[in-house]
Amino acid sequence: MWRLRSLLPAWTAACCLAATVQVDHRVFPGLHRMDGHWAALLAASDGKVYAGLAYHGGDGHLVYYDSKADRVVDAGNLTELTGESHLKRGPQSKIHSKFGEGKDGRIYFGTHAGWWWNYSRFATKEGYPGAHWMAFDPKMGRVEDFGLGAPNEGVNTGNYDPLFNRIYGMTHPRGHFIYYDVTKRKAVDKGRVNNWESICRTLAIDDKGNVYGSFGEGRIFKYDPEGDSIRELSVKLPIREKGVSLGRDYNKSETAFRTMVWDAKTRQFYGVEESATILFSFNPHAGPDGEVRRLGQLAIASLAGAREVPFATLSLTLGSDRKLYYGAAGREFDYGGSAGAVASHLITYDLNTGKTEDLGEMVLADGRRVLGTNAADTGPDGAIYMVGAIEVRPQPGKPVEAGGKIGDTYYRLALLIYKPR
Repeated sequence: MWRLRSLLPAWTAACCLAATVQVDHRVFPGLHRMDGHWAALLAASDGKVYAGLAYHGGDGHLVYYDSKADRVVDAGNLTELTGESHLKRGPQSKIHSKFGEGKDGRIYFGTHAGWWWNYSRFATKEGYPGAHWMAFDPKMGRVEDFGLGAPNEGVNTGNYDPLFNRIYGMTHPRGHFIYYDVTKRKAVDKGRVNNWESICRTLAIDDKGNVYGSFGEGRIFKYDPEGDSIRELSVKLPIREKGVSLGRDYNKSETAFRTMVWDAKTRQFYGVEESATILFSFNPHAGPDGEVRRLGQLAIASLAGAREVPFATLSLTLGSDRKLYYGAAGREFDYGGSAGAVASHLITYDLNTGKTEDLGEMVLADGRRVLGTNAADTGPDGAIYMVGAIEVRPQPGKPVEAGGKIGDTYYRLALLIYKPR
C-alpha cells in the first residue's frame, strides 16, 4: 500500500503532461520588431532558407538563413530595395506569398503592404504605391526590381513557375489574378477572380505550369499558361459549412484551400482547407477537371470536432520521408491578433500508410513555447523549416526584444528547424 501511494503522484503528473517535441531555432538579429510572417519561406537548393518578415506600419525585410555557415543574413529593407524610402507613402511591409527558385538560381517574389489606413487612402496618391515584382540573386547578393506589379494594391498570395519563368499573384484588396513574365518583361492583369474578404491564400502550380486557386464555396479555378486563360473547374473542396464563427474574425473566409503542396512522385497536390483543417488530395490530371479526395483532418485531436477549431495555418510541407508536416495552432493564431498564447503542435500524415500522428507541442530547448507558425518548407537535407512566433520571457534589467504580445505573452519571430529521425 505504501508503494502504491508513493507512485501515485508521479503517475498522475505524467498522465497530465502534454507531449512535446523539441525544435531548434534561429532568431533574426536586429529585427526583433518584425511582427508577422505568412507563406514567404523557401528552402532553396543551395542550402539557404529565405523568409520575408513583416512589420505592420513599417518596412518589411528579406532575410535568409545559410544552413551551411549557420548564420542569418538580412538581405534588405523592402522599402529601400524598391527605391521608395522617401515617398512618404505606405511602406513595403511584407512579402506575403510564396517564393520560387528559378532555373537561374534567383529567388523570385512580390511585395505587399501592411498599412492600409482602413482603406481610406486605397487607390489614392497618398496611399500605398503598389506591389513590386522582384528577384534576389544569391551569387551577387542583390535584388533586381522589375517594377510595379499592382499599382496601389499589394500581392498577398503568389507563387513562381520556373517552367514559364513567371511570378504569379493575387492582389489585395481587389482580388485580381496577375503575373509577371520575366523573360518577356511583361506584366499582365487577368481581372478579378476573388472577393476581398476571401482571397485565395495559395496559388498552386503543377508540373505543366498550370496554376490553381480557390474561389466561391470550395470551388477551384485553373489558369492555363498555354492559352493564357482561366476557367472554373467542377470539383469542390471538402469544406465545412461556415455557420457562425466562434473565436475568429467573421470576415475570414472558410470556403477556400489554405495551402497546397505539390508531390512530384504522385503528380498531385496535398492541401488543407480553411474551415476545419481538412486534409485533401487534388489530382489535376484525373479527367478534364481533376479529382479531389478527403484524406483526414490535421487539427489537434481535442479541437478537431469543435466549432471553434482554429483557422488553418499555412504551415504545410512534404518531407523527404513521404510524410506531410503541419504546424497546427492551439488557438486561433494570427500573431498580435491571436486568441491567446497557446503552444502549436507538429502533426504528420504518412502518405504511405495514411496514419496521422501528433508529435506534440512544439517547444524550444529551454522550454519556451512555439506560439504559432504560418509557413513551412523542406530543405535539401530533409530538415523541416517553419517561421513563426516564439515565446519571449522578460529578463530583469534588460529591454524586452519582441515584435508584440499575444495576450500577456511577448513574442518574436524565429526560424524553426526540425530534423526527422
